[in-house]
Amino acid sequence: MKKETIRSLPKIELHCHLDGSIQIGTLEKLAKKAGIPLNSLTKAIAPKKCHHLKEYLESFDCILPLLQSEENLTLAAYDLIEQAAEETIRYIEIRFAPLLHQEQGLSIEQVLRAVCRGIQHAQKQFDVQANLLISALRHHSNAANQQLIDTVTQLNSETIVGFDFAGDEQAISNEKIKPAADYASASGLKLTLHSGECGCAQNVVEAIRLGAVRIGHGVAIKSDTAIMDYCAKKGTLLELCPTSNIQTNAIKEWADYPLRKFLTHNVKCCINTDNRTVSQTTLTEEYLLLATHCQLSYLEMKRLNLNAIEGAFASQQLKDQLVQQINSGYADVIPSSEA
Repeated sequence: MKKETIRSLPKIELHCHLDGSIQIGTLEKLAKKAGIPLNSLTKAIAPKKCHHLKEYLESFDCILPLLQSEENLTLAAYDLIEQAAEETIRYIEIRFAPLLHQEQGLSIEQVLRAVCRGIQHAQKQFDVQANLLISALRHHSNAANQQLIDTVTQLNSETIVGFDFAGDEQAISNEKIKPAADYASASGLKLTLHSGECGCAQNVVEAIRLGAVRIGHGVAIKSDTAIMDYCAKKGTLLELCPTSNIQTNAIKEWADYPLRKFLTHNVKCCINTDNRTVSQTTLTEEYLLLATHCQLSYLEMKRLNLNAIEGAFASQQLKDQLVQQINSGYADVIPSSEA
């Protein structure tokens, strides 16, 4: 597989965090405008190999202070879609945690509207369809997260299509977030959960039982055949983020990356960046790495993108359009005998 070919092929991304994916150049502009020294951004890029997830998450400490105004949030969303357009991503679901953007007094509604504006402005400029996933944080109270859900549903934005839970899954179990997860589902929001990133395969099972139809990461199930079979039977989609998974030690090294095992066990997967800037990656780079380390083919790349469309929290009409784009886009790189 060739990098330029991968870049030019239509792609789908479902797991991309807004705050971790703003270009360094844009962050520098925001820092300069705020009078913040540019050297404060040195930690925005995480080490290539962190000791643990917590070290990886420390990168956000210097980014979040720059995302406390409506103007900056709108710019951030625009910036991310511009990046997606540059590598032929046709549909992206952007996730972010509104409760982390209230340090300067913004209401949840102001935060949500600001990001939605950025998405809407960008879609007028670039050939990228985008929707928004709202992330709750495990360490916040169920009451705070339920209030967040209320604001989301009252806003009734067509751009907001799903709900996510992120945070320390080892310290705060899926059982503890059950009231808020149930509340999100009852409010009509489709659910994806970060689970199985920190070594516990059972967390993935619990997340599915909570109503999650997609799992953020989920790589911990690689050593449990029964749970892989359970995910395959349920049709649960794993949102894999290879570079991030290795960076945080969810997977120790490329030789252990479980994509090939998941494909063999018919576990549905899709490929994502997680945090473009923090991990210094692109979706093109993720596929190139999988080609190098997991012998990924163009036919398998097509299947992974079709999996993403099937699991996307988009309208059926949009999904049908995206399927056509994928089928057409890959026709020249996949022999007719394989297709």
